[in-house]
Amino acid sequence: MSETESIKANIAFHEKIFFAAIATLMTLIGWIVSNYTVTNSILLVVALAIGFFSGGFVIYQYRLIKRLIKELENV
Repeated sequence: MSETESIKANIAFHEKIFFAAIATLMTLIGWIVSNYTVTNSILLVVALAIGFFSGGFVIYQYRLIKRLIKELENV
């Protein structure tokens, strides 16, 4: 496998992870919005913390994809 094919495969993999993380984040936000009045505060705090970490993961994946695309342009 050449270097460009390897980078393209990495980009494809990280794009799938990126969109899965966005879907998870949106689902979690929807759950928080619909259940914030009926759930206990500990569960809500845990859900918010997971939401922040998931948002950070989305940003990390986006930056990784951008770096891989720049690396692909330089090859």
